[in-house]
Amino acid sequence: MKFWRQCFWVLLSSAAVCCAQAEPSDDASVNAMLLKMQRIEQSPAEKQLALEHGKERALLCFRCHGEDGNSLRDYIPNLASQNAAYLFTQFEKFANGQRENYVMSKLAPSLTTEERIDIAVYFADKPVLSRTQGVISDAKGKKIYDSLCYACHGTTGHGDQQYPRIAGQPYVFLEKTLLSFKNNDPQRRNSPMTGVIQNLTEADLKAVAAWVSNLP
Repeated sequence: MKFWRQCFWVLLSSAAVCCAQAEPSDDASVNAMLLKMQRIEQSPAEKQLALEHGKERALLCFRCHGEDGNSLRDYIPNLASQNAAYLFTQFEKFANGQRENYVMSKLAPSLTTEERIDIAVYFADKPVLSRTQGVISDAKGKKIYDSLCYACHGTTGHGDQQYPRIAGQPYVFLEKTLLSFKNNDPQRRNSPMTGVIQNLTEADLKAVAAWVSNLP
């Protein structure tokens, strides 16, 4: 409870310093912002500015995701080295209610679109650090990954602008997320993952999580 109370006060503080809540973007606006992110990535000067601004606003994220984007708790995902475009689109989904989370659903709408972009660029620029996963790589998990998962997440698990980097994510987070797809969690509705894993057992999903969590 202490942890969540602290998060709540962080959110109150963030709302207080914003002039007004930012309106969630529509599809056209999101596409425009994604093009802007590509430009930022290609311009050293613009990227440096985005990194500086992103670090300032990412203070709101550090308590859960770590200052360098490597999560402080095994049930929370890393943001480090995540694809910037993917991070931004997830921010938008929390802002407009497509995704729900006790903390993120309050934080995302309190940030401007520019701040969401800067935070995404900031965390995408950080390296994923090795962590103790508590499980070893599972050959069964590799076999399943190579047959079902690589098409979207890539052979290395690094994903792309549309699909997330999953390599090196905490095992606990991966296991919980995969089981939520398996169990038709309403918060995971409309995800293609539900169809992809429908014929896998819980043991299969745990093996995949073990394999992916140990990818560099």
